[in-house]
Amino acid sequence: MLNSTWDRPHIKHVIMAYGVDTATEVGYEYRKRRETKKKRAANKEKFDGPPVLSKVIWESPRGVLNQEHIDASRGSLTEVLIKKKQKLIPFRNGTMKHSGDGTIPYISLSWAHTWLLHAIRAQRYTFGKQDGSILDTVQVSHRPEDELEWRPGTPPEKLPVNDKRKKADTDTGTSHPHGTKYKPEMVRFHNVGKSRHTGMEYSTTVIEAAGVEHKETTRNYDILAAVFSEILIHMHDDFGLV
Repeated sequence: MLNSTWDRPHIKHVIMAYGVDTATEVGYEYRKRRETKKKRAANKEKFDGPPVLSKVIWESPRGVLNQEHIDASRGSLTEVLIKKKQKLIPFRNGTMKHSGDGTIPYISLSWAHTWLLHAIRAQRYTFGKQDGSILDTVQVSHRPEDELEWRPGTPPEKLPVNDKRKKADTDTGTSHPHGTKYKPEMVRFHNVGKSRHTGMEYSTTVIEAAGVEHKETTRNYDILAAVFSEILIHMHDDFGLV
């Protein structure tokens, strides 16, 4: 199952919606402690005990990679939880377009973008060689934060943001566990192709919502509305039901 990357599901319409730009753990470093002189005399091994967590790699908002050093002197799990977290420092010079949703790294979430290429390849096969980039056929639109209307193109570039959101400005689900009312900035990628074998037209849609945590994607009103709006359009075009 994991021997190769996942291909686009063989269905007519695919809609993928997920959150981005929430701090996400993406890597860990473990080290063994060196033996004391007394133990080393009785044992030839240079290290003692199981590996201990020494570093955590984070994806921060806007895709900045940071590292958090873990104090090796920490003891029990309780001490780890109550002790103040170490300050994050840059991890090399690596950056990505976004960070993940707090649970899944962005590189895994964004794999759905490769599914947009299926329609592009189908268009090249059907209509022949086209001028310009093959990515020009992908329709991109965005909806600014706290707004209702979608605008063409990608949102303007932003400066790196602090991961801490003001509770007074947003509702992340704490006050409304059965549905959050926060209207996140969203970017929509959409492409349509036609099967070379059956002639069936199919579509792929990817929606990214900024600052939305993993579990919140299933209860945020605006993300659900964006997904169901896509479904209603397909129901109208395919079956004439709406």
